[in-house]
Amino acid sequence: MMMSDDNPYDRFKKYATSWESYRDHSIILQNKRYENCFKCGKDYKCWALHLKKGGYATSKKYTQKLISIIEKYELYKYD
Repeated sequence: MMMSDDNPYDRFKKYATSWESYRDHSIILQNKRYENCFKCGKDYKCWALHLKKGGYATSKKYTQKLISIIEKYELYKYD
């Protein structure tokens, strides 16, 4: 049996195009609850922490997962 960290009350959206998804994501990040992210500059670890604190993800391990992916694929090089 596969376990999920999704809550049955979580809301997810489906988009017709990638552009719509990116645009909505940009709008979501403008929410006041994510304002501390923008104080992080290019510090991806700080961003990951404040995204989680702002309620961006339901996973309890979101911060660690995001940082792990960024480091595994060296995505920090693209800042």
